[in-house]
Amino acid sequence: MKLLKWGMACCMLVSVVAWQTKDTSFQPIDTNGFIAEMQKQFAEVQAIRKKDNHREELDRKMRDTHRMLMHTYPVYYDWWLQDGQDAKNEKDGKDVNWFRGTLSRQLSMRLQKLNVTTTVNDTPESITAAFQAYLKACEARRAKRLASFTANSPEIVFTKFRTLRPSFFAYTEGASDARAECNYIAGGTLSKIKMNGIWAEEETLMTDEDGVYRDPNLHFDGQHLLFSWKKSAKEDDFHLYEMDLKTRDIKQLTFGKGHADIEGIYLPDENILFNSTRCGSAVDCWFTEVSNMYLCDREGRYMRQVGFDQVHTVTPTLLDDGRIVYTRWDYNDRGQVWAQPLFQMNPDGTGQAEYYGMNSWFPTTVAQTRQIPGTRKVMTVFMGHHTPQHGKLGIIDPEAGRDENEGTMFVAPLRKPEAERIDSYGQFTDQYQHPFPMNETDFLISYTPLGYYVGHPMEFGIYWMNVDGERELLVSDSKISCNQPILVAPRTRPFQRSSSVDYTKNDGVYYMQNIYEGNGLKGVKPGTIKQLRVVEIQFRAAGIGEVNGDDKGGGALASSPVGVGNAAWDVKRVIGVTDVYPDGSAFFKVPARRPLYFQALDENGRVVQTMRSWSTLQPNEVQSCVGCHEHKNTVPVAGHPVSMAMNKGIKALIPEDEMGERNFSYLKEIQPIWDKHCISCHDGVKQPMSLKGELQVLDKRSKRKYAQSYLSLTHARMDGPDGPWRGNAHHPEVNWISALSEPTLLPPYFAGSNTSNLIKRLEEGHGGTKLTPQEIRKVSLWIDLLVPQIGDYREANNWSQHDLEYYDRYDKKRKAARAEEQENIRQYIQSLQTKQQK
Repeated sequence: MKLLKWGMACCMLVSVVAWQTKDTSFQPIDTNGFIAEMQKQFAEVQAIRKKDNHREELDRKMRDTHRMLMHTYPVYYDWWLQDGQDAKNEKDGKDVNWFRGTLSRQLSMRLQKLNVTTTVNDTPESITAAFQAYLKACEARRAKRLASFTANSPEIVFTKFRTLRPSFFAYTEGASDARAECNYIAGGTLSKIKMNGIWAEEETLMTDEDGVYRDPNLHFDGQHLLFSWKKSAKEDDFHLYEMDLKTRDIKQLTFGKGHADIEGIYLPDENILFNSTRCGSAVDCWFTEVSNMYLCDREGRYMRQVGFDQVHTVTPTLLDDGRIVYTRWDYNDRGQVWAQPLFQMNPDGTGQAEYYGMNSWFPTTVAQTRQIPGTRKVMTVFMGHHTPQHGKLGIIDPEAGRDENEGTMFVAPLRKPEAERIDSYGQFTDQYQHPFPMNETDFLISYTPLGYYVGHPMEFGIYWMNVDGERELLVSDSKISCNQPILVAPRTRPFQRSSSVDYTKNDGVYYMQNIYEGNGLKGVKPGTIKQLRVVEIQFRAAGIGEVNGDDKGGGALASSPVGVGNAAWDVKRVIGVTDVYPDGSAFFKVPARRPLYFQALDENGRVVQTMRSWSTLQPNEVQSCVGCHEHKNTVPVAGHPVSMAMNKGIKALIPEDEMGERNFSYLKEIQPIWDKHCISCHDGVKQPMSLKGELQVLDKRSKRKYAQSYLSLTHARMDGPDGPWRGNAHHPEVNWISALSEPTLLPPYFAGSNTSNLIKRLEEGHGGTKLTPQEIRKVSLWIDLLVPQIGDYREANNWSQHDLEYYDRYDKKRKAARAEEQENIRQYIQSLQTKQQK
């Protein structure tokens, strides 16, 4: 074993590798055995049908029959299934329910489909002869279908691992120190097939009984293979490795127990983009770890975060024009179920923006996306939220539209999907995962025709398929699923985009041409918006305690809650404001590498419209937009005059108020206002609505102490005798956009300080009080941030000593990862300076 080190990153050459060189042919040979077994199984099913109360036994028998035949005779049985159409509709069984009528009838139907004129009756001899004719015709059809694909004896690399069933589709990191759930099943292989005529010969490259291989990605040279490997459930984590397919040498690129590095892809500039749990955050609506996107070079050096996202980003893919498309779970200030759209960015992390479905109910989730060569379309899997990572296969054309089903088509066969609102979308009948399109019509796919007809454990094979649904099984394994096929061949290196990122800088710049363009401020009179507020979202290191909320966007818990149920998901940091000029333009500098969102404010500093997402700039990045929620197919108007903001130049942010940049805390900023002006009356005795601020333990589940004033103003009620507290986001006195609001674009003035009676009362001098305009603006700010109570996840906690130690452990882990990243960036800057000197 040879160890090479560069600074804080290191690259390990693995000299002892578990691989096999023996080839296994996938050509079926036991024709007679298949024919006999089909007759036997059909007879046994018919015998059960004759029994009284046979439904449960019959269902179990048919599931067992499907599994046994697919395990033992995979190619033959797949032919049989794809040629059957003896069902009323897809959910009735489509092509898998072949147990109706007689076996001779089933055979006759299939022979007719293949234009084979063979008479079939129910004698064993006739059945056998008909089966032989059918299988011969199927083999001839296979040769015709695969003629173009097999012309150059293609090779395919793929993985074998067991299908996971996480509570949410993206929880697949399997971290050694996993928190709420660890989705990991030991045992897997990294394999390769080579087509010898129409049949595949399989070679096992690597195998590990205790480990798992995943996410193969081929370099542009067609020789080097990037993948992730985890060798043990508790003693190792997924890290990036590279294999030379010619020599079979393996090099470990990333290290660090407790950090999972997955879904790596090669970039045109010889860097690697991947997802990692090194960001150290926990999911808002559960207790699991989060993975965000990182960059390193091909030696694993200079590792640095480029996605600073609330929760998961998954399955990045490289487009021909050099952009990255990926799935981003995106639910700042909105419901978490429907918010898994496609995003895009440049390889250096700049240009992060919507690609498809940002403001849609449908698709619930799109993931495992790949570009269709020679087109601007992508092939992707449409799946659900609380589902495994498989579903229905489709194509997205963003030029045809970017919301709901506007730009979507299902394939196999081609058809337009309905725009449905289903949490567990796509989880019925046959199932698809990991598409690899080869051209506009043909693709490789991990697929199971049995899918939910037999249920879990679900077992996938690698198929050649076309958009019409014609398919041929290339390889499968009776013991484990075959996944993630990629074609082994050199490919054109995509366009290499120039980078403006400068890690010696700490800021980036936003330019907005006209905030009134687009649907975000539809109907709002130009000149209404005076400022943009910039807010940073700060993420929890771990989840402790919970509250529950519900609204049109669904229901959910919030861990380490920052308020009552339906209040903000995360701690909010007020960065500052910038002026919006009369022509709607703005040009301003913000901190880089931080998740920020914007609020359009009127002359009183109250929200007219708010961004229920976030944006992140890389250092020295300049990003521009046409307007507020303008359609992403919109371009700036030709001949538009130079804006007022452009003429004035880039502006630094102005402090929100006298407190400047800070994490917003109700307890520190709003409660003192009530203490000064209100509690002499609103003490809970003279007036039943108490605005007193003493912190009390009022429920067990939230593990948070609450001020009575906060609960009064949010009109919170307990969820049962033990809590926790749920706020009423639609109360006329204080209303806000619920954290569980719908994913679609909300109109201006939907909720907040401009629609809350409390602000009107304060302006009118309720009860003889006289708040200053600055104090009223601060109360408005609280409402428009979605009524958080705390400004730090440790504030007002009711944690046990174990809880404190638990949070501290993950917080220290996150800080250590950030310190290591800063050293990586320092070395990266130094390496660039050294290159420049040369």
